[in-house]
Amino acid sequence: MRGCADKVCPLALNTDVTNRIMDINSVEFYTIAFVVAMALIALLMGRSEKQPPSTYIIQLATAEADGDEEDTVRLEPTDDGRVCIRRTGLMLGPEETINLVFNIRDEQCHIVEKKGIKRRGSIGVPVTGEVTVKWLKPGHKYRIRYESQVTSTWAMLNYDTSSSQPTQATLNF
Repeated sequence: MRGCADKVCPLALNTDVTNRIMDINSVEFYTIAFVVAMALIALLMGRSEKQPPSTYIIQLATAEADGDEEDTVRLEPTDDGRVCIRRTGLMLGPEETINLVFNIRDEQCHIVEKKGIKRRGSIGVPVTGEVTVKWLKPGHKYRIRYESQVTSTWAMLNYDTSSSQPTQATLNF
């Protein structure tokens, strides 16, 4: 048997490679260590899972206003942890309604005001509207975009559900 005398012995080569990989001073070791560290950091940080959006539709209870009022939206906390949304400056006919569409995802809330028509041809009168909702979680700070498709206006609000103070914004074009 000739052995490994005149050829490179695979066992010796294997031992040499193992020694080179385990060498702490080698560039390969630090490259592999860096890649593994970056992979671990990426796994730990990961993408935060966003909750799927929740959509709610509710009709605004309206009443005739005393006169022309400023176009505003006001959010007020109630004693039972709900939020009362008051809307002024609307013009509705007697057979028209206002529906609010809420899209809530995490601390983002998008409210769209849409007109519902029971019968066409009504004459508009000034009204105020109010609705109480329970979907805003206590202890959260929400960024709210309120859009009115009825009056083509919008407002941005920051609302803290832990605060006892109401938040009001004027709707702009």
